[in-house]
Amino acid sequence: MSEPGAIEAIIFDYGGVISSPLFRGIGDFEAASGYPPGSLLRLLFGEVHYVGVEGRAVADTLADAGPNADTLNADNLNDPAPANVGPDPLADHDWHRLERGEIDFGTYFGGLQARAPEVLGVELDVDAYGRFMGSTAIGVHWPVVHRIRDLKVEGFQLALLTNNIAEFGDHWKATFPLDDLFEIVVDSSSVGMRKPDPAIYLLTLDRLRVPATASVFVDDNADNIRAACDLGMETVHFGDDPWVALAELDEILSRRAG
Repeated sequence: MSEPGAIEAIIFDYGGVISSPLFRGIGDFEAASGYPPGSLLRLLFGEVHYVGVEGRAVADTLADAGPNADTLNADNLNDPAPANVGPDPLADHDWHRLERGEIDFGTYFGGLQARAPEVLGVELDVDAYGRFMGSTAIGVHWPVVHRIRDLKVEGFQLALLTNNIAEFGDHWKATFPLDDLFEIVVDSSSVGMRKPDPAIYLLTLDRLRVPATASVFVDDNADNIRAACDLGMETVHFGDDPWVALAELDEILSRRAG
C-alpha cells in the first residue's frame, strides 16, 4: 500500500476548539440546583458528553459509578457501541433539531421546560438557569487562532465546521476574525446537517475540493472525531490544553509533509 500524500486541508471546529469550552461550569450549576448527575446535560443536549472536556468528565464519573459505562464514556474511540443497548429516546433530541435549523430557539426552550420534570425530577429553574448562562462568557483560544493564521500563510486550505444555532450566529462569529481566516464555513444550522453525520463532513470536503485522506479534522467531541476517522481523515481530539492539540496537529502535518 502506498504512503498517503501530503495534507492539503485542515478543518476546525468552533466550540471548544477555537472558543473556550462552552457551558463551562454547568456541572457545578447542576449539583448546586440538586439535579441528578448528568441529567441537566441530557435535558439540554440529549447526551452527557456533548460539552467538550467537562461533558467527558461527567461521562467518566457516571461510567465509574454504574453499569452503563460503555454507553456513557465516549473517550475510547476504538470501542464499538454495546450490542445490548436499546434505542435511545433522546437520539434525535431537540438540540440536534435546533442545530440542524429545523426548529427555532423559542421552540427548543419551550421543549426544555416541558421535559424537565421527567428528566430532572423537578421543573427547570428558568431564572437560575438564565443567571448561570449570563455568567458564562465565550472565551477564545488565541494560540489556536494565531496558528490558524499561520497555516493560512503556509498555504493550507482551511475550513470551519461547526454545529451551531442560527440565533447565535452574529454573536459567535464576532468573537474572532472569522472572515480573515476562513473562506469556507459550514454551519449545521445553515446546511440542515450536523456532526457526526458523515454527510456534513463530505459537504465540507467537497467545498474544499480535497479527499478525506488529505485532510485533518480538529474537534473536542469524541463522536465527531470517530466519524471523521471512519471517513479516512486524520484527526486531533482537542482536550484541556490547546498547546497539546496544536503540537499533535503539527506532528501530523510534519509526518504528512509529502
